Amino acid sequence: MKRSAPLQRKTRLRAHRNKPEVRIGKVTGKVRLSGAALEALREKRYAIDGGRCQWRKGRRSACGIWLPLYGSVFNRAHLAHLTSRGASGSDSIENTRILCFTHHIEAEHTKGLKG
Repeated sequence: MKRSAPLQRKTRLRAHRNKPEVRIGKVTGKVRLSGAALEALREKRYAIDGGRCQWRKGRRSACGIWLPLYGSVFNRAHLAHLTSRGASGSDSIENTRILCFTHHIEAEHTKGLKG
């Protein structure tokens, strides 16, 4: 069976909108960063933490391993939120810390999982 006319979309495609790098919530006032602004926050937090993993579990144990700012995702410094963005945490110096890959996965991506 040969088509006489090309297929047509039933719905229009949305126009791609560029989001600003810094957004502030109208009601909550939460700061949301993306792109170069988020990278600048990571560099600033890295300088404050001295490039070391800030993981603490309990009073005694701490990681403290030195991490490069750039490199492979498995061995570079990760910017982690104390209060996650989904739980009304903002992208600010006070709400972030530097973690190594292992502790970033454990702290932010395994909440609520039973081991």
